[in-house]
Amino acid sequence: MTKKYEKLLKQIPKKDRIRLENSLEKLFMRKYGSLEVQKLKGYEHVFRIRVGNYRIIYFDDQSTIILKAIQRRNEKTYSKF
Repeated sequence: MTKKYEKLLKQIPKKDRIRLENSLEKLFMRKYGSLEVQKLKGYEHVFRIRVGNYRIIYFDDQSTIILKAIQRRNEKTYSKF
């Protein structure tokens, strides 16, 4: 995880941050079983994980996982992709 996302996580309330960090750990270990993962329509290899009111959006082509966004859900959450 890059410093950009580490800094972003520090700004999120502790309760939500712990849940996000746990989800990110599972994501990078490719343990998707307990995660709410959905493929984003219209995009190849782009997925989102729902963690309460937050969304983790990432690219996964089975060899590489690249974080695209971690943000609170609103009407603009998916418009950047």
